Amino acid sequence: MAKNKSTNTQKDILEKSDEQISQVFSDAEYFFDQYKNIIIGVIAAVILGIGGWWAYNNLVKGPKESKAQDAIIYAQRYFDIDSMQLALKGDGKNIGFEAVAKKYSGTSAGNRAAFGAGVASLKLGKYADAVKYLEDFSTDDPILSARKYGCLGDAYAEQNKMDNAIENYKKAVAAADNETTAPTYLYRAALAIEQKGNKKDALELYKELNTKYPNSQEGMAAEITIAKLEAQAL
Repeated sequence: MAKNKSTNTQKDILEKSDEQISQVFSDAEYFFDQYKNIIIGVIAAVILGIGGWWAYNNLVKGPKESKAQDAIIYAQRYFDIDSMQLALKGDGKNIGFEAVAKKYSGTSAGNRAAFGAGVASLKLGKYADAVKYLEDFSTDDPILSARKYGCLGDAYAEQNKMDNAIENYKKAVAAADNETTAPTYLYRAALAIEQKGNKKDALELYKELNTKYPNSQEGMAAEITIAKLEAQAL
């Protein structure tokens, strides 16, 4: 008897499970009937979104990036041999950084062209243009980021916009706190502060430079400047 009771219990459980499953499907069917237009719309939007993303990356972005990579080659070659005018404007046959940055905006090559155009403009004495192009450039690389801000500092300093110059020099130091770039930009920040007439803050920055990077050329130069400023303060 106990066996029959156990069998009946299992049967009841299975029947209840079947009823629950049927109810789930019934509820799902009701839900779909009620909201089928919305569901179909969402599914269609997802499919269109995926299709659009695929089409953009393979039919638009990919070919554009490839063309941009080809276009920047000659500008980069001129930049490497320090022919800044040709790097910036092109040689009449091949376009320069300026045109690449504009024509291929949104590509990695176009982004690099903005940086090249900024540096070339800075070296050619076109400081406002340098600021414009460098501000358009973005990177996650700490060394390139430091150079971007350092060049911006130089461009602002050449325009006698010392507050902007100091701000960007400090950003350059923060972007890559290393022995290669940081001493240079820390020294330039201190010089800019000193040129503004704020010798006290300049002295503090020279001391920081000398303490953190004593073996760098800028650190040794800072040591001499520190002695001079402290003597003037007596």
